[in-house]
Amino acid sequence: MLLQQGGTPTLPGTFPPQQQPKPSLPDITGPPTVTRKEPRLKINAAKAREEANELAKLAESIPPDVNKATSGQLPQDLLTRLKQIEKLSKQLRREIAP
Repeated sequence: MLLQQGGTPTLPGTFPPQQQPKPSLPDITGPPTVTRKEPRLKINAAKAREEANELAKLAESIPPDVNKATSGQLPQDLLTRLKQIEKLSKQLRREIAP
């Protein structure tokens, strides 16, 4: 044990409270950013908007048909519309985040 100036004993490898080394932290004051190695492709805004509108229109039509399906009436085109929703969402995802 060592004695500090004030006569307080300390163990080797420890620091008094006022001499504790500060851990170095990265600067996180700014917003998070994502860096890409390859440049981002331009998004065809008109096509993406059209697909998003079609996707929203199809999605709005599903809940009433699901209610019918729970009562035993399955609309013929329900499965087709669900597949179309899946297809459109995949296309949009690829265009926005290739």
